Parts: sequence; structure tokens; C-alpha cells
Amino acid sequence: MASDSAHMEIDQSSPIPGTLKTTISKQPYYYFAITLASSSPAAPIDVTQYHGYITMVLTQWLGAIGGGIPVDILDYSYPRATIRVPHTNHKSVWQAMTLNPFSLLSDNTQAYFQVLRNSAFAMGVVTSSRKSM
Repeated sequence: MASDSAHMEIDQSSPIPGTLKTTISKQPYYYFAITLASSSPAAPIDVTQYHGYITMVLTQWLGAIGGGIPVDILDYSYPRATIRVPHTNHKSVWQAMTLNPFSLLSDNTQAYFQVLRNSAFAMGVVTSSRKSM
């Protein structure tokens, strides 16, 4: 098996013979559940505009490199979305999303993204053991 894929191995040091140890490493993507918050109620926007705001925030915070980070919107229901980014860029995306307010283009209202949940696995952001947010 390739060294960068998830794999299973038998842990020989285990006190219980035949116990399996699962090692999961180098996930290709990182997932975020985010919401768009603004200082005053804004009219709903479509998924293309939402993606544009994400790209704008990444560009403002990280420059041209940030604007080039691929962001996939997997689920969208205004104002919430589930996005997927390359695992190698997840910390930069998280910083840009939480630390960078911006103005909505429609009415110049101050807005920002909130990260509700994040995980290296999609199931970690689509379900929650907590009550509905």
C-alpha cells in the first residue's frame, strides 16, 4: 500500500494478541461548516455569490495565493454552507474565514464568516452530537 493512504496494521506490542490498530493519515481534504453573518439582515444570495465572498476573503487575507486555493461548496442553504478545502491549506482558510470581516457588495453591510464545525472527515461537519445550531 502507498504510504500516504489510510491503512491498517497489526500492533505486535499489544497485550491482546491479534488486536488491530487503525492508522489514518494524510487526508486529502478538510471540511468546514460555516455561516455568513452580517450586522443587519441581508437578502439571501445564491451559491455563486457565496463562493465569491469566500474567494474574496481568502484573497484579502492571503493575497493571490489565497485566492487560488480551491474551495468546493458541498452543501448550501443560505446562510450556511459545507465547504471542502485541501488539507494542506485548511489552517490558512480557517484563519482567513474567522479573522477577516468584509462588506457585502449588495448594500455595503459589514459581514463575516463563522466556522461552526470543522473536521478532516465530512461526517464530522454534517452531523453533530449537540442540539441543532
